[in-house]
Amino acid sequence: MIISPGKQSVMGRLISEKDWSKTSLSPIEHWPSLLLNTVNVMLEVNFPIAVCWGKELITIYNDAYRPLLGDKPEALGRPFLEVWQEAKDIIEPQLHLALEGQPIFFKNMEFNLLRKSKLQPAWFDYTFSPIRYSNGEISGVINIAVEVTERVQALDGLKELNEYLEQKVKERTATLEEYKDQLQNLTYQLNFAKERERHALAGHLHDHVGQLLDLSVIKIDQLKRSVQDEKVLEKMKKLREVIMLANNNTRDFVHELKPPPIFEKENMEELLWWLAQRMKKYDLQIHIKDDGKPKPISAEVHKVLYESVRELCFNIIKHANINEASIELSEKNSEILIIINDRGRGFNINEKKSGMTGKGGFGLFNIQERLQMLGGSLMIESQAGKGTKVTLSAPLLPHS
Repeated sequence: MIISPGKQSVMGRLISEKDWSKTSLSPIEHWPSLLLNTVNVMLEVNFPIAVCWGKELITIYNDAYRPLLGDKPEALGRPFLEVWQEAKDIIEPQLHLALEGQPIFFKNMEFNLLRKSKLQPAWFDYTFSPIRYSNGEISGVINIAVEVTERVQALDGLKELNEYLEQKVKERTATLEEYKDQLQNLTYQLNFAKERERHALAGHLHDHVGQLLDLSVIKIDQLKRSVQDEKVLEKMKKLREVIMLANNNTRDFVHELKPPPIFEKENMEELLWWLAQRMKKYDLQIHIKDDGKPKPISAEVHKVLYESVRELCFNIIKHANINEASIELSEKNSEILIIINDRGRGFNINEKKSGMTGKGGFGLFNIQERLQMLGGSLMIESQAGKGTKVTLSAPLLPHS
């Protein structure tokens, strides 16, 4: 048999039984050895292959190629361009290149093919390679093709999913940014309201309670002149001491609520020295170091930095279990840097960062938000048992 028994697949049988005299090819027993050998090799391969022979490119293919044809009429023995009529505009120039001796390969090529009685998109990886006689003459083309429609559609689906997810991420990010802006604005408004209430309370204490206490001392001093009884005078003296203590405590409280005019000055070092003196009554000794460089800052930055350092000092008092800390003040890259160091308990920085939870958490969050609104930052370095280092930064005013 010209097509050997070992190759009696479905297409092997159909090739052997077909009357090839009704095509432009001669009967199978008269086929040139090149064609016969090529067909026999093709039938041995479990990969979609078609042989296109002669001027008409008569189609001969193996079992693996049959599914690519879909519900087309039997293509065996028909011209290749007739078989793939709906793709002719694409593949005809490609076949001409192969017939001129140029093998070509295409990946993920899309075609609209007739399947289930209608045109449907399909994708293929395929090659067209020339078939040559020993003298170099080209007598046909081999088409090796693999349909990759499912792969391409899966990739397209994945691409669409990625685009959808990216869009959702963008939308969620935009929403989060909006929430962040709202939160920062709310933080600013809360701090502004708190500052306003503190100043109002300080003013009330100074203008009313403080003055009444001062007046009480004056009245006692006036009464003492008209009293002769030593016992009464002693009691008046003790009462005067109590009123003076209340008056001093009131003034201290007023200063806590609203620092003296030093608060409005540009000199941050001077304000920190004042704060260090205030911290002594809480048994916290603060060592201050300044690089001596000018650090012009806005009134808002001045206020936020002071309140932030004050908050951090109270955190040391409450949580660090230590009575000593240092503050370094410097200028770098057009920013003012304030570094607060302590060698106290420290903490797990990852737990503190995850939502700024725990003791002092909202205070740290508040500091961070306020500094970010001013173009600054808060950086915390800490380790349990080895202390904490907090770096505050904020922009300087432009040099004139």
